Amino acid sequence: MVIATIASLTWSFLAFFAEGSGHQKGTWIWETSKIVTDRENVLAFCKQNGVTDIYLYIDQQKVEPRDYALFIKEAREQQIQVEALGGDPSWGTKEKLKDVLEFVQWVESYNLNVQKEERFSGIHFDIEPYLLPDWVDDQDQVLKEWLMNMDRVAKQGIKVSIDLPYWSDQVMVPGYQDYSLSSWMLKRFDTVVLMDYRDTALGNDGIIANALDELREAASLNKSVIVGVEMAESGEGDKVTFYEEGVEAMEKELDITRQHLKSHSSFKGVAVHGFPAWISSYQKEGGK
Repeated sequence: MVIATIASLTWSFLAFFAEGSGHQKGTWIWETSKIVTDRENVLAFCKQNGVTDIYLYIDQQKVEPRDYALFIKEAREQQIQVEALGGDPSWGTKEKLKDVLEFVQWVESYNLNVQKEERFSGIHFDIEPYLLPDWVDDQDQVLKEWLMNMDRVAKQGIKVSIDLPYWSDQVMVPGYQDYSLSSWMLKRFDTVVLMDYRDTALGNDGIIANALDELREAASLNKSVIVGVEMAESGEGDKVTFYEEGVEAMEKELDITRQHLKSHSSFKGVAVHGFPAWISSYQKEGGK
């Protein structure tokens, strides 16, 4: 009981620090139905753990606009912003440009038809076309089609943030010399959420080291980077997730990350992927 209380106090302090620092703490919620069946608990957990931004997957088939509106309104009452999350590796292909633009149009239409306090704060793309088989066979062609689709999105004039892997600064835009994928995206969108999936902050392959190049690129363009970590179980190896270490270890490493990166003008905060695993670990380690 004492241990659980101490753990709860520790997490509360770290959550307070994150909120008070002016930096964001985001999380992806792919399980959209939870905003209907478990709305109050989802928001209570987010508030208790210092979440300032939710990237909420849009499921047009299972969730009604009125449900999004209620969730966003209640989230905003707790100073939590909600972005409309969408994406699939196939959205990086020219054949799926129509789907990408229809998603943007759906969000724009939704925002137009609800009250101000019920609106999404922006669009959040998680596309990841490097997961397609064609990435291995013809990376340049996949990149060209992905960038063409994103260029069309950028011309829509809506606020967009986009997920990128931490190694995106090493991927060069076809036809250019020393022009990275991350720089290309940062020139068009205000915020990149870096999927910096490591379970230690320090070291040559740690969270901090892997974020530095993108932070420098963003600073030169007056743009922002959010550093994301993984909480869910992963088949890519233990070092990419905090699933084994648990939530307390994750919060400590995120705190170290904030302390080291806060001097970078482009550092906007952190984000946690794997919402169900985050809740589960929190409960196991003494959270309520």
